[in-house]
Amino acid sequence: MNRSIRNLALGVMSITMTLSGCASKGPSDDEVLDELASLDKQTIFDRAEALYGEEKFVEARKYFSFVYDTFPNDPLGHKAALRVADTYAAKKDPTSLTEARLRYRDFANRYPNDPDRDYALLMVGNTYSSKKIRPDRDLTDLREAFTAYQQLTTLYPSSRHAEEAQSRIASLRDTLAEHEYLVALFYYRNKRWQGALWRLEYLKENYPEYSKMDTVNSMVDQINSKMAELEETYRKLLEERRKSQER
Repeated sequence: MNRSIRNLALGVMSITMTLSGCASKGPSDDEVLDELASLDKQTIFDRAEALYGEEKFVEARKYFSFVYDTFPNDPLGHKAALRVADTYAAKKDPTSLTEARLRYRDFANRYPNDPDRDYALLMVGNTYSSKKIRPDRDLTDLREAFTAYQQLTTLYPSSRHAEEAQSRIASLRDTLAEHEYLVALFYYRNKRWQGALWRLEYLKENYPEYSKMDTVNSMVDQINSKMAELEETYRKLLEERRKSQER
């Protein structure tokens, strides 16, 4: 390893260790660099994979980061960038998932022609939908996941990840449809007929596979009937007012 690359590696390893909060744990920077100096990039990557397999995610991240930051334009460097994101996603806590999501999204935007871009899009969706989201809660994350999965299936219909994305889309559609139904039901119970009708019509148009469609159709019929009754009542009131004014 020449001096310029070694100096770059020293900076990379120092930053990586600091960010991971492990500067005082494990081998020192110089010890790691002495080890890396005698290894080629594939061996370093393989060592990182072995650490990842042992669930030593922070340690693996150091080596993946080294490969990516030292060889950013190399195909192996691209793979290392994804694996850095994987080390965060594996932790599954909200902070780590957010960091992973940012890295997957950055990868998808930065490398539109990379053969692993479909995987990055899948993982953007997975980091958004990693936890069950109830239909009566804020669905912003769910919609973001839906968009990522749709992008994957649209751009890469033959991807090996397309089937998983389609399955997740179907599950998300159930939750989105249920959300529309619950909002419509709220309006219905509060006799806000027009708002309920708009929600139900939107549901019917966008989620025709919804399991409660019989109930939806029944509600639409009831709302139309109630709105017709209101319209008739209003018409009669206007007619009575007109007649009273003519007298």
